Amino acid sequence: MKKEFYDRPFHIITNYITEFFLSSLNLTICNILLILFCIFTAISPNELNLFLLFIALIPLGPSLGALYSTIGKILREKDIYFSSYYWTCYKNNFLSYLKLWLVELIILAILFIDFKYFYVHMPEKGIHIVFVGLIAISLIIGLYSFAINSRFEIKLKDLFILSMYYMIKKFPITIIKVAVIIVTYYIAKNISIAFWIFIPSIICFIFFYYDKSIFKELETKFLSDQDSTSCD
Repeated sequence: MKKEFYDRPFHIITNYITEFFLSSLNLTICNILLILFCIFTAISPNELNLFLLFIALIPLGPSLGALYSTIGKILREKDIYFSSYYWTCYKNNFLSYLKLWLVELIILAILFIDFKYFYVHMPEKGIHIVFVGLIAISLIIGLYSFAINSRFEIKLKDLFILSMYYMIKKFPITIIKVAVIIVTYYIAKNISIAFWIFIPSIICFIFFYYDKSIFKELETKFLSDQDSTSCD
């Protein structure tokens, strides 16, 4: 009888809503620094400092990695102790997520500085458009890197190579991910800022659905001799 209750759609939907709320709350706690930076910048736009933005963005990587891992765990096992698992995953995989994110963040920072330089000093040559493309490619690679890193222990170099491989091989999924980001951006512009904290969890949920085929392929073909990383 108890099992039948937990299998009912009402319980499943309620459970997902609760877990999305908790995920948003945990993500907010981890990124207080970034939130404060955004509030300060909104009040004084002319005081935007790229170095401070870089520092404020550092906690974002590990928190997103833990979020993606936890969302995946929810969808696989249907019901877990969300907050407990999230913080355990965050702690146990902090360095792994941080190394990946710092590389990504440094690359993005360099590309953005180059973009800004060419946009300001040589806009007529259109070189800045090249850097826009490189920034987009770097972000897309990051989407695959975080997904793979959330399930498998892989060397950083191999992780980026695999991410580029799947970015090309799973090109339809790549297009879907980009479309989700673009649509989410335009939706976020037209909804209350109070709902923004739910966006990362929803995006992770959608991405995980499409990443399942990648995980299965990695488990059966490329990483059959490795165990999936565990946050327990």
